[in-house]
Amino acid sequence: MQSDLLYAQYKLVQQSRQVVFQFLKENLMDDLAKPLPVFLDKTISYMYVHIANTYIAWAGNFAMNGASTYYDQDQPLNITQIEKLFAQIDKIMAGFIAHFSAAPTQDVKGYKWPEKYIETDAYSIFTHVITHEFHHKGQAMTMARLLGHTPPDTDVMRF
Repeated sequence: MQSDLLYAQYKLVQQSRQVVFQFLKENLMDDLAKPLPVFLDKTISYMYVHIANTYIAWAGNFAMNGASTYYDQDQPLNITQIEKLFAQIDKIMAGFIAHFSAAPTQDVKGYKWPEKYIETDAYSIFTHVITHEFHHKGQAMTMARLLGHTPPDTDVMRF
């Protein structure tokens, strides 16, 4: 039962992400790497690489004891590269969900930062990475609006 819930929830995240990526393909190809002063000169590309790095850090490297390298957030990616990056994130999350779905509240222990011991549970990590994505997705859609584009409804429940 738990397994079905985590997979279903992540599927909703993926569907929302696809709406964003389709919008970016159709409207922002030339603006993905355009810095916005109000966002400290960050770009939409930066936001999506940052989101991916957070999945890698928490779900992949911390929870699953992985050793994946991080992507340079300041190196602009085009939409095809961003989609390939998120295909890798989907693999990390499939492994995470398969590993923790039977007992998502089990403890995850380890060192994340030097000299600081981190202990949490798998479900908290799962919740953190998906809410982190939605937080920055909102910023990316605000960036799109500031660049003169009208973003679509990207909520999980779209009307």
